[in-house]
Amino acid sequence: MDILQIALVFLILLLSVIMSILGIQVFMILKELRKSLDKFEELLGDAQNIAEDVSKPIKAAAEVTQVVETGVKAVKSIVQNKPAKKLLFKRKS
Repeated sequence: MDILQIALVFLILLLSVIMSILGIQVFMILKELRKSLDKFEELLGDAQNIAEDVSKPIKAAAEVTQVVETGVKAVKSIVQNKPAKKLLFKRKS
């Protein structure tokens, strides 16, 4: 065998080994990335649950405020339609 052929075979084997090692490393990196993304997804789910738990009392307070506002408007409309004198004193005919 010629020295050039020996060098080419050696380089091909060396490159094959290096490419195999790089392929394994890429596979490991992708595996770790998947684990990280799963943890991140779990964290986002927890954050969404916390946000929903916080929003429930705020919605309830908004509904109570709306009910009170509607009641105040109803009382104002009743008071504006009937003057206080007519409500307190009856006129004798």
